[in-house]
Amino acid sequence: MAHDNLNVNEYLTPRDVTTLSKRRSREASTFYSRLVEAFVSSGERAMQVDVVRIGRKPETVRAGLVKAVRGDGLQDKVRVSLIDNEVILVLR
Repeated sequence: MAHDNLNVNEYLTPRDVTTLSKRRSREASTFYSRLVEAFVSSGERAMQVDVVRIGRKPETVRAGLVKAVRGDGLQDKVRVSLIDNEVILVLR
């Protein structure tokens, strides 16, 4: 294998533990929840999400929106669809 002769220690750098921030994980984003909220309050029955402007893959945007819909308790009210790389929010 090509990786057998690789010196993995070259990929590691010592760090002082006291200099690390207390919080190392990512914070939950409210972006997708805000999109869902804006959709529900718009009164439209269906809206397309501008995936290109968000700068993420359609599957990633869909997953974030589904998580937001569930987290906000709106799964009986809002459906998230992925159709031909278009993410659509639909009122049930």
